[in-house]
Amino acid sequence: MRMRIKDRAAVENKNRELLDFARTYLSQAFPNPDRQGCPPDAALRSLAFNPKESELTVTEHLAVCSPCFRRYTELLAQLKAQRAAEERLSWNGISTWSRAHPLLVGAALVFALFIAIGASLLLNRIRMPNPPPLDTHRAPNPVQPVNPEVAYSPFSLDLSALSPVRGAESATGTQRRVPVPSSTLDLTLPLPLASPEGHYDLRLMAGSETVWSKSAQAHLLKGKTLIQVEADFRQIRTGTYNLEVQSSTCIRLVQPVSIAAALPNSMEQKR
Repeated sequence: MRMRIKDRAAVENKNRELLDFARTYLSQAFPNPDRQGCPPDAALRSLAFNPKESELTVTEHLAVCSPCFRRYTELLAQLKAQRAAEERLSWNGISTWSRAHPLLVGAALVFALFIAIGASLLLNRIRMPNPPPLDTHRAPNPVQPVNPEVAYSPFSLDLSALSPVRGAESATGTQRRVPVPSSTLDLTLPLPLASPEGHYDLRLMAGSETVWSKSAQAHLLKGKTLIQVEADFRQIRTGTYNLEVQSSTCIRLVQPVSIAAALPNSMEQKR
């Protein structure tokens, strides 16, 4: 009887050490003060309360973000308390065992998290396609930081009166240059009449240099073909540029713009 008690105490001590190490490592080893790439709190709550319905990317993120892991452990604690309260009403025996062995319950949760992270990484590695060949002649897209708290202001830039150009043809140079604020914009681009829906590439050009680029889908709304995309121009220097919008059929629209430091009086800009 004494040997059995000693063995159980030794197991609990090992579990306590492993649990403390895992919590300390994941809670401190991956600081993310800017909270870059962090999922919303609802996604962490979904992983804690409904793990089968959560996305694998959220589980992957916990392995590289200590703030999100700490929040996830708080949600697990809430879940444990909620289920303990429910079990006290109908399963007194199970509830009593859980309160008597909190370290075992916590260790099981940590082990389950490690298993889920490993499984998600393995699945993503299996499903990951071969990377496309590197194009050394194409300018890399500027990396924009991910910040879920950034507010995007609505801004409309009317391209409906532009004449499309094909291939490497240049614009006519007769378009009026439109001021665009150096800010984060919820950009709406009305396209010329009968423009097709589908994939478009957007580029902000300074001569032959691409200073900003993004891909978007055009959709038909109330008889107009519109592109709606979030654009962050805060890092773009003030000056004159050309905004190029090119379809998958290589038809381009070129609109001269000027990036201004101050916001214009109206957020609706028309040519």
